[in-house]
Amino acid sequence: MKEKIIRLWSWLKNTHWYVKLGLGLMIIGGVFWGYTQLSAAKNETTYQTAAVTKGTLVTSIAATGSISAGNTTNIATKASGTVKKVYVQNGESVKKGQKLLEVTLDSDGIERRSSAWQTYLLAQEEIISTTKDKQDTSIQIWEDKQAILDAEASWEEAKSNANLTDAEKHQIEEAVVQAKMAFEVNAAKLEHADQMIVAAKITAQAAYLDYQDVSGTIVSPAEGIVNNLTLTQGSTLVASTTQSTTTGSSYASSQIIGFVRAANNEYLAKVSLTEVDVIRVKAGQKVMITMDAHADKTFTGKVLAVDISGSSTSGVTAYPATIAMDATELPIYPNMTVSATIITSTITDVLLVNSTAVTTTNGVSSVLVMRDNIPERITIEIGETNDTQTVVTNGLSEGDVIVTGTANSTKNSNTSSAFDAGTTRNSMGGIGGGIPMGGPGL
Repeated sequence: MKEKIIRLWSWLKNTHWYVKLGLGLMIIGGVFWGYTQLSAAKNETTYQTAAVTKGTLVTSIAATGSISAGNTTNIATKASGTVKKVYVQNGESVKKGQKLLEVTLDSDGIERRSSAWQTYLLAQEEIISTTKDKQDTSIQIWEDKQAILDAEASWEEAKSNANLTDAEKHQIEEAVVQAKMAFEVNAAKLEHADQMIVAAKITAQAAYLDYQDVSGTIVSPAEGIVNNLTLTQGSTLVASTTQSTTTGSSYASSQIIGFVRAANNEYLAKVSLTEVDVIRVKAGQKVMITMDAHADKTFTGKVLAVDISGSSTSGVTAYPATIAMDATELPIYPNMTVSATIITSTITDVLLVNSTAVTTTNGVSSVLVMRDNIPERITIEIGETNDTQTVVTNGLSEGDVIVTGTANSTKNSNTSSAFDAGTTRNSMGGIGGGIPMGGPGL
């Protein structure tokens, strides 16, 4: 081996310079060729692809807000005194009107109760009075009708009676007019009589509720489950008083001592919409809701109303929308934070592609379609779109394979590309290989 190297070296020393130059160029070219082949093998570009499918496109908008109200009714009272007995506990089911507490009233409480009872009795008398007025008016109308008939009969006789002066005839004719006017007045009074009775009953009901507020017996305002009742036997109730700015008299203000949660557990949420989103939201649209308080649950509901008047803060206008949540057994309280997804439209049986596959330039949309394992750019027409999918209305068929992205991959390497979630094809059509860039249509 050593002798061969010596002979080669001797030959190189004695050969012509142009032979040496040729050999050097051949060596350099071989090294360059090997380097480029190695680089190409290590940095081939692969395509992520997906098939065009038929499906349903759902578009939605996101909004945040809070629980504005639950299906609850406050337990309120204007009574002042000492709690004598508590009949229920938190978590118990109650009926409307069921006794909850009994209070021994103090002197102020007794005075307010007496005054409220007197007001209620006066309201009851008003119901009796308006009812009697209706009956009296009905009778008077029958009398008015007879008076009109009598007056018209007298006028007919007077017109042919030559013994009557013109003044006497005019007086008889005027009696007909007066009889008709009396009838019209009483008819109008009778027409409004029922409204007067209803108004009197409403006043009496309000007076009775006010009496209940100041009485020593506190009852449930609704059917449901008692919550947040913090009073115990011996607790003191002090009714705060407010002075009227018009009359100068003082009256007691209600204090809330708990609430009754309805058994159907329906709640309202209020979210804020932007100027862009509010025009897409309408009453009745379905909503999906998540809450920090119940991170593993998704609630449903629908848009109840949209306040299009809006409000502006620091130059930003927001439009509140009220969402009626479907009934749930989970505990939800006012002011809990909610994240809402409002479904604005649902389109069924349409061709769908990944939105990242669509390129739009100067209003013209296109995608790369795989034709014999080579990408070809095809012009398409698109419709609705959401965050991830786009509807194709023309240019593609179900099952067409389109390019959704590209990535560099290394041969004989376990390193994943940036689009591992997709399917890639090699130049032989197999799955998982790479298609070299530079084909027609790029």
